[in-house]
Amino acid sequence: MKIIEKLALLRAEMVTHGIDMYLVPSNDEHNNEYLPECHKRREWISNFTGSAGVVIVTLHHAYLWTDGRYFLQAEQELDHDHYTLIKQKGYISEINSWLELNAVNMKLGYDLKLITTHNSANLKNIMHSINGDAISIDVNLIDKIRMKHNEFPHVSINPPTNHAYYLDDKYTGCGVQDKLSWLRGELRIHKVDYIALNTLDEIAWLFNMRGSDISYNPLVISYAIVGLTNATLFVDINKLDKNLLDMLSIANIKILAYGEFGNILHTLKSKILLDEKTANEWMYRSLCNSNEIILGMSPIQHKKAIKNDIEIAGARLAHYSDAVAVIEFLAWLDKSWVDGVDEISAQDMLSHLRAKNINLRGDSFHTISGFGENSAVIHYRASENTNKKIDNTSLYLVDSGGQYLSGTTDITRVVHLGEPTDTQKHYYTLVLKAHLALSRVKFPHGTCGEHIDAIARQYLWDECIDYRHGTGHGVGSFLCVHEGPQRISQTYSKVPLLPGMIVSNEPGFYIENQYGIRIENLCLVTEIETPSTHEYGKFYGFETLTLVPYYKKLIDERMLTQTEKMQIIDYYNKIKDKVSPHLTKDAEDWFKMQY
Repeated sequence: MKIIEKLALLRAEMVTHGIDMYLVPSNDEHNNEYLPECHKRREWISNFTGSAGVVIVTLHHAYLWTDGRYFLQAEQELDHDHYTLIKQKGYISEINSWLELNAVNMKLGYDLKLITTHNSANLKNIMHSINGDAISIDVNLIDKIRMKHNEFPHVSINPPTNHAYYLDDKYTGCGVQDKLSWLRGELRIHKVDYIALNTLDEIAWLFNMRGSDISYNPLVISYAIVGLTNATLFVDINKLDKNLLDMLSIANIKILAYGEFGNILHTLKSKILLDEKTANEWMYRSLCNSNEIILGMSPIQHKKAIKNDIEIAGARLAHYSDAVAVIEFLAWLDKSWVDGVDEISAQDMLSHLRAKNINLRGDSFHTISGFGENSAVIHYRASENTNKKIDNTSLYLVDSGGQYLSGTTDITRVVHLGEPTDTQKHYYTLVLKAHLALSRVKFPHGTCGEHIDAIARQYLWDECIDYRHGTGHGVGSFLCVHEGPQRISQTYSKVPLLPGMIVSNEPGFYIENQYGIRIENLCLVTEIETPSTHEYGKFYGFETLTLVPYYKKLIDERMLTQTEKMQIIDYYNKIKDKVSPHLTKDAEDWFKMQY
């Protein structure tokens, strides 16, 4: 079905429901970054496949808002006869100001399961301020159209029912009963009786449950309600293996069908905590008539972000394994490109090399494998239509990661298989200097990611250039590769970086239609030993977990300080110690060439 046909069907539904505009966000009812096929509503109505973006369809036109990571991709994927791309400047959404100018006296409809309580309140305030209205609709109009017109030909309209299993305590470092005991202590602190959960990585973490319902993230589609004396998991019981069922039974966790969640919410009569930034409006309305609702942040977010000693050891182990695969891949590429390698065959080889590790459970996101101008598309995804042959004429960027039982990895490297230009070397070295500066930074207790973001950007700002993405995101422990609440960005997180948190360090630079450069490692926040006479409190720094060399041919050593040169040498010595013994001879020889 063509976009013009889809929009016509949606507009007919809009007229039926008495609305002038319809909001189609990227997320589903669980706030997933990667969606099951049945929940890819915004992609269906727009053809835009990026993971972040919001569509508003009016009776006469359609609009997509997205951020700088996806400008080029959106330009390529949208039907510009029927869609207007609105580029978000910096990190501030422009939807609110657009509504104030363009939605006066209008009615905006939305699916109340796809908007958080926080955003719903904000939307209502904006629409009321312009004499309009925000109207929640019980049925999702996109789903209604897709079902009516058989637009689910290859996927079920129901959530996936993939196998779910228990992640052993030797990986999590903490059993389910201990986690529930901790959470109940938090509920007492908040003076509430229950917390209702819809975010899948929180549920997976709490119950040590993993699965494969969501691409790249080992999650299980589910809901949960945890009280001071009981806990209920809402999930398709048929997907849970015996070991998981046994462990949940030992922890006295009741299991009900996924579809029963709303019914149980209606029956509660208590004081309930909802995370206002993740709980959806449907949950709020299901509770508001007979309960006292406390809006705040789920305590699981911070607890999950601060890895325990077992998780930290597991992260190191995962990165040792991952480094072997990535170095083997780069050595293979350096030798094999002359025989014919393209973006897709390259990313397939990298996945194949990772899969040699028995603890691997898949990629942690869709590999970004971009050559030449494709590498300038920040979240590029190679397809049969865009696939380029990799040769010695330009830069090749590969951003990839693995999901290991002991941890999650994410790494970006850039290579040139021929002779890079002086300009390419200059920009690569600028990005490397930014990356190195952030990795050696020391900061006091209470420092948030937004306080240190400019430490990386300074080298690009000196030349009046920048990059349109954050410098670092949080990473889970065999969970989501993009995890909050911590991040390193120009956006205010108001979340201090604390020991045990894992963040990425990934400055970049991109020239449209030419090439892109990004260098990414994952780093663990650690406490730094200070003198006994020190009076300024605790200081923290970063331990680099990723152990893959940079690309020597692209480094202009004249631009490096002695401190930076020694930093690289120390890093390479660690790679030699931890990774080299596990490399093949070809990979070991390639690594030695990077010294």
